[in-house]
Amino acid sequence: MGQQTTERRGPAWFPGVVVLGDIDSFKEINDTFGHEAGDTVLRTFADTLRKLTRISDMCGRLGGDEFLIVISHVSGDNIDLAINRFRELFCALSFPFAGKSVSISATFGVAGSDSGSLKDFDALVRKADEMLYKAKRAGRNCVHIAKLD
Repeated sequence: MGQQTTERRGPAWFPGVVVLGDIDSFKEINDTFGHEAGDTVLRTFADTLRKLTRISDMCGRLGGDEFLIVISHVSGDNIDLAINRFRELFCALSFPFAGKSVSISATFGVAGSDSGSLKDFDALVRKADEMLYKAKRAGRNCVHIAKLD
């Protein structure tokens, strides 16, 4: 991430958030069922994410099993609902690996602004990452949201 600013002034700006998502126990999937199974999980996660994001949102894979989502036009009241909806849909999927039906969960960290000023994108990513690790320590398969300003 560069020294990029996303700040705008005036009535055209909107609230937005940065979300980091991480597939839980991804290494275990690769180790147990092979890299082809891991690739299937990654593609399915990305496809599910793409289906649930709007044209005004951005999403992509950061690397490994971590994904970044930038969601605009959403307030703190609705972000928990939006991310938990995605988490629940992904967790409800069943993967047929080695004759077994395997369910996989995901964990999310969120940071952003209700005020319409996303001044430092890198700082928001760091804060979302902090929230992601807090969620992982809390037991995974959940969403932790930093207090939005």
